[in-house]
Amino acid sequence: MTDSITIPEDFRAVVTTPPSRVDSALVPRIQKYVKQNKLNDFDGHRILHMHQVEQVDSSAVAALLDLIKVAEKHGRQFLMCDPPPIVRSYLEIYGADHAVEGRVLSSANDGTYHSVAVPFVPPFVPNPNGRLDIYEGGKVRSYEMTERELKEIAPVDLNSHPAKAPTRASKMEVHEGGGRAEIKANGYVHVRKHNCGCGATHTTFDRLHQLHGWFRGKGFDFKNIELWASDVPAGMVTEKMTFRDRLHFDQFQTLLKIDSDWKKIEAPMEHLEEEFYYVY
Repeated sequence: MTDSITIPEDFRAVVTTPPSRVDSALVPRIQKYVKQNKLNDFDGHRILHMHQVEQVDSSAVAALLDLIKVAEKHGRQFLMCDPPPIVRSYLEIYGADHAVEGRVLSSANDGTYHSVAVPFVPPFVPNPNGRLDIYEGGKVRSYEMTERELKEIAPVDLNSHPAKAPTRASKMEVHEGGGRAEIKANGYVHVRKHNCGCGATHTTFDRLHQLHGWFRGKGFDFKNIELWASDVPAGMVTEKMTFRDRLHFDQFQTLLKIDSDWKKIEAPMEHLEEEFYYVY
């Protein structure tokens, strides 16, 4: 963690930290807060911290798209920080995943952010009730979400941010008639794309095949595991590991930390792109 974080004088933004459940009850409340405080007219970036989110319903998609429109109206940026995989799943379902391309950030291990779009991104600081932070002139005003209003509280202490916080949401809900129906995840998918170059495709494929054999030799029971190399785009090998759920994936991560002999295979972990998804 850095010793001190200084807010740039020219940084203007509305930063939203939603609570654990983002649903059709919360979204109208946030929209009411925004209207009451005329935040749609505030000329600044829109940044969304989603570390706390544990459950999401389909109303969140419309709220995300609204935030993007407001940012674009002012010629500013919209950034979504560490969204749980469930959010990307929703955007794909509604055909809106293109709207967040280039707008999703993942924090460094110390919890800080670096973006080419915005020179400064405040780190995530927890607040179970949810919080809105308004940045301008090198200062920040913070407001906690209540049932009826935004309650002004002490300015958020950016130097109290935790190290990288895992995203946790594993439940999604869709509207059915007048109620909501939960769609349960039946798998957690980890996709790794290895950009190895045309001359190393076969070597990369072989090493990953050995690596998967090592995993299975340790008794790890993947739900499914796939590996393929393609000519388009050339020089890319993709592996897709499907786990029973997020907990099963965490068990896999623990295995990698406890027994590091897998590193002797010299598996290609450079030039790597990673994606995570829930399967429904």
